[in-house]
Amino acid sequence: MKILCRPHAVSFFFTLSIGLFAAAPVERAASTLAPLAPSLPALAADSNPADASASFDLPRIKAAGKGGGGDFVARGRATVHELSPNGRATARPGADPKVKYLAIDGGTGWATTIRGGAKDTTFVSFFLLASAGTAIDVAGAKILVRAGTAPNTVQMQIGRPGATGMQWRNFGGPVRSERYRGADLAALPVLTLRLDGAAGIWDLFVGGRLGAADLPLRALPRDASREFQIHAGAGGAWVCGVISSDDNPLFADENRNGIEDGFERQHNTGQLLTLPGRARTLLAQSSQQDQQERKVTTQAWAVRRPRPDGAPATPPGKKK
Repeated sequence: MKILCRPHAVSFFFTLSIGLFAAAPVERAASTLAPLAPSLPALAADSNPADASASFDLPRIKAAGKGGGGDFVARGRATVHELSPNGRATARPGADPKVKYLAIDGGTGWATTIRGGAKDTTFVSFFLLASAGTAIDVAGAKILVRAGTAPNTVQMQIGRPGATGMQWRNFGGPVRSERYRGADLAALPVLTLRLDGAAGIWDLFVGGRLGAADLPLRALPRDASREFQIHAGAGGAWVCGVISSDDNPLFADENRNGIEDGFERQHNTGQLLTLPGRARTLLAQSSQQDQQERKVTTQAWAVRRPRPDGAPATPPGKKK
């Protein structure tokens, strides 16, 4: 799998499904969830084998299709992870001839080792279809998909460690569920997590837009590998791509602090920040507010996803 990377200074806002993810204050959910099952045997971080693929591209990483021109980041700075069952009977390659995905049975899990060590900064992007009850754990950063309050919807939640366990808060709006091979699944937007192990925080981007920053990142046990883990809800889950990167795959970010370099220099006397801390937190909040005020929206990202049950093979207006 050929990976092409390029600098990109424009933030994108992903508009897949009916979820409206303009950044807004999250609401506390008065609920907790037991941690995922003990760590699953994970796939090793691959070297982009020929059968590795993702059903989406990122602004600075071309994981599928033809690459563009421009200045590319050094090869070997990102990994498109192989969607392999790794011998598990509860995970199998998807049956859609046009989209590669990994189907995971309800109530079971899958994992793959991601790039970076415990104290490194790593970016992890993924796209999946999930049923209610699906839990995602990315090296300690936790996301939960719960049943929505409206019919045929799910609600994403982010986890924050608390004195009484993990506390869950709603994030974004509802995402519509559809039938896929008889199962109710919701196509979540492309999510990117910035894991800052040294600072003990993580950020969450929806498309290219910062949705939550400085979330506490629980330290991993000594010598534990970083993993992308998913535990499917009762209706299962389909993983359509996982990409981990040493550099920001969304926009130019030389110091990898999750803030676009042009904005950072403009609001920091022409300089990039050298250390995390309060200055970075305030700048991230300012960047988030700036995106809201400018109502940052551009064309939706191109994502190849399996067709829902009953959907035409060729959308109206498209040639076969």
